Amino acid sequence: MEGPTDDTSDVEEFVRLDFFTEIGKAIAAANSLQGTMKQVMYHIGRVFAPEHWSLMLRDQKSGELTFHLVTGSAANQLIGKKLARGTGVAGWIAENGLPLIVADVTTDKRFDPQMDRIANFETKSIIGVPLVNRDRVFGVIELINKINGKAFTPLELKILTVIADFAAIAIEKSYYFRALRAVALLDPLTNLYNRRIVTRYLTRERDRVIRHGTRFSVLLLDVNDFKSINDTYGHVVGDTVLRTVAEIIKESVRKIDIVARYGGDEFLVLLTDSGIEAADAARARILENLAEYNLEANPKIKCSIGTHEADSQNVDNILELVDQAMYRDKARHEDPEASYGDMLGHLDEFIESDD
Repeated sequence: MEGPTDDTSDVEEFVRLDFFTEIGKAIAAANSLQGTMKQVMYHIGRVFAPEHWSLMLRDQKSGELTFHLVTGSAANQLIGKKLARGTGVAGWIAENGLPLIVADVTTDKRFDPQMDRIANFETKSIIGVPLVNRDRVFGVIELINKINGKAFTPLELKILTVIADFAAIAIEKSYYFRALRAVALLDPLTNLYNRRIVTRYLTRERDRVIRHGTRFSVLLLDVNDFKSINDTYGHVVGDTVLRTVAEIIKESVRKIDIVARYGGDEFLVLLTDSGIEAADAARARILENLAEYNLEANPKIKCSIGTHEADSQNVDNILELVDQAMYRDKARHEDPEASYGDMLGHLDEFIESDD
């Protein structure tokens, strides 16, 4: 389908030909936030043929607008740039939740030329609409300069508003899906990965070891006497202890390492492409940071930590091996007389719960 001319009747005819059904289906079919925005931008280009158009998303706390998708000659310069709250025509649209046509920016005090200077671009006219759903503005679609130099029309503003309504619903849906994925990935108390997700990472690393002969290491940490902390100080303090341990672990390992809450008071760290040396070094940093925290803490936090390296010979038993290492560490600190049989009882429970 060819784009419209600038005659109003041609625009009306263009949008009458099942246009809104088509764009609605296309936007709804997108399965990601980026995909949704790309569909919106594509259809805007078909209808309006502007020199430059952009989709900005709004930070709900700061009110800043960020250029997430930009099409036109200024795309490379503007993508990722931010507008302070209320800045420019787009900022006004976001703050007021209203669509707007500015036929000549030189006569409108709301226009801010800072992005023109960044992009070496001259804005002459603007049409913009807010992305709104349930009274919440979370973005702005802004079109700059029609290719033929004519002004944007009220009909085009109405059409763009309808497109924005489609987009707002789809983008909010994408936000919800992303939030649901985060809930599925993360432990709500510590904000670490949960057991299910780290198990997937372990499976991936196992496959790499078998296929390519790589290696990885695992660190398993248990908070000692955690039940006693809950019984003595209450569950609120117990939750604080778990969050503290989570933060100490994250501070002590590399950003590329996978940190997860593995059980009630157990934490697992997967160190990819790393041997036992890296795991032991991480263990030492955790214990050092924990000791520093305990200087002024009440209750004190004590942990047992096991480490083990996975290779092609032991990769299928790595969780069993690191669990044994962790309980040997616990036995050394808490009860040197503890029998190894007692430790294996817990190990059986650990392995069954992983199935």
